[in-house]
Amino acid sequence: MKVILPGSYDPITNGHLEVIKQASEKFDEVYVVAFINPKKKYRFSLNERVSMLMLATEELDNVLVSYSDGLVIDYMREHEIDKIVKGYRTDADLPWEREQAEWNLKHGGVETELWKCKEEFENISSTAVRAALDEGVAISDLVPEKVMEYIKNFLLKISNLFLVDI
Repeated sequence: MKVILPGSYDPITNGHLEVIKQASEKFDEVYVVAFINPKKKYRFSLNERVSMLMLATEELDNVLVSYSDGLVIDYMREHEIDKIVKGYRTDADLPWEREQAEWNLKHGGVETELWKCKEEFENISSTAVRAALDEGVAISDLVPEKVMEYIKNFLLKISNLFLVDI
């Protein structure tokens, strides 16, 4: 069975990776797709988000990383994907995820499995990672190690752009 884990992944977190790993153990093919939402402002470009996804999942043989600017159900039809898998952190997230799942079922005939994350990941979100970056706080407990290194290099490149010889 093929499944899709759609998201913004701005950036991928340890919580995301845990759901991806669980899906890779349960399903034949797992599509991890970074979607573009024109209503969202992203910290990282699409190429950067996809690169981080690839780094985080490179050891999972049945995981395919991609991107799309369309609807999840259209991507699924195009790639003959059977089901959506989404993780959620707390019960407060559940109504929104259920609403999306109902929409995808009604308009696309696509089922969604909603998986509650482990307690250790409940406070980890991409928003929390971006906030930590803004505050100069360590993100090593929030993102996979390879992603942390990628972000460190990204920030180093950005800071070097602003260095000026006086």
